[in-house]
Amino acid sequence: MPLCTALKVERNVPLGRYTTLGIGGPARYFARCASVEDLTQAAHFAKQNFAKVLIVGKGSNLLFDDRGYQGLVVLNELTSCDDVPLPRKGIVQPTTMASTTTQQQVDDEVTLVVVDVDDVDQVDEVDGTTAKLEVKVGSGYAFNTLGQRLSTAGWGGLEFATGIPGTVGGAIYMNAGANGRETCEVLSSVEFLTRSGQVRRLELGGSGSCSSSDMGFTYRTSPFQGMDDLFAIVSGTFSVAASANAKATARAYMHRRNETQPLRDKSAGCTFRNPEQPCSPGQEQVPSAGALIDGAGLKGYSVGTAMVSPVHANYLVCTETRETSSRDMKELIRVVKDKVKAKTGIELETEVKIIKY
Repeated sequence: MPLCTALKVERNVPLGRYTTLGIGGPARYFARCASVEDLTQAAHFAKQNFAKVLIVGKGSNLLFDDRGYQGLVVLNELTSCDDVPLPRKGIVQPTTMASTTTQQQVDDEVTLVVVDVDDVDQVDEVDGTTAKLEVKVGSGYAFNTLGQRLSTAGWGGLEFATGIPGTVGGAIYMNAGANGRETCEVLSSVEFLTRSGQVRRLELGGSGSCSSSDMGFTYRTSPFQGMDDLFAIVSGTFSVAASANAKATARAYMHRRNETQPLRDKSAGCTFRNPEQPCSPGQEQVPSAGALIDGAGLKGYSVGTAMVSPVHANYLVCTETRETSSRDMKELIRVVKDKVKAKTGIELETEVKIIKY
């Protein structure tokens, strides 16, 4: 039975069904949140019940304990997304675009949109200037879908998101990336909710460019990871530009993923971060995590029903024989780290978040 009529907080909800690994015991408390109001109530509930909180989107990049989670798991269902027009020849003008989220309006969004003049072929430039678009997206929206939607419409900048599992909120929090690109590079601003129930905004200059460490964004790191008062990311606004090659680029990225990654197997995505590369020119590059694991002869190595993928060594997958336990997956992670360090001297750092009971 729900514990809170307004928020519909439930007890003992199995978590495996909400993760891409399919691993995890029951959450002590569980709530679905589709608005800022829901999130605010969840924050209040957690405070009143002295419960730790974990926000879950698509459930990638997470490894729960077999015993579950002794706190409140919030399923992020803030899935709004601004309209995505086609970048056609016309007039680029500022327009006040009302947010489609149910959160309190922080202020009006001034966005560049392209007004059609006639039915002509898609172009990259309008009056000699590359057409731009800012699109505001709820944190529970699928990052993969956002990349596909924008690139299909002819907007470039988030082609790399195609095929990345998880939500917009997770991508912002982890500064997700692929193919040499990162989320922060096209991120204009972020709205987030504090534990005290305040909606705040982090501005990144509005240009969609990322000044890296100046803003607290580095490889798989964002300023939100060290934000003590953070409750949840609410939305992200992305700045993209018209590109005739966006659709083809996104398709090429997806084709490469299909060829090189075990997308049909249960996994949490890449398990380990790639080692840092040397900054000085001329220094030898450090192999990727997958190459290091492969070099240690671990492709196909298994512990119970957890296995190093024979397709891509940085993916630890669940075999189909029977349900995989968190214990097996954690032991496989330990073995991989130990064997890579013994062979290369490099200590791999997990990218997957191992959630304590």
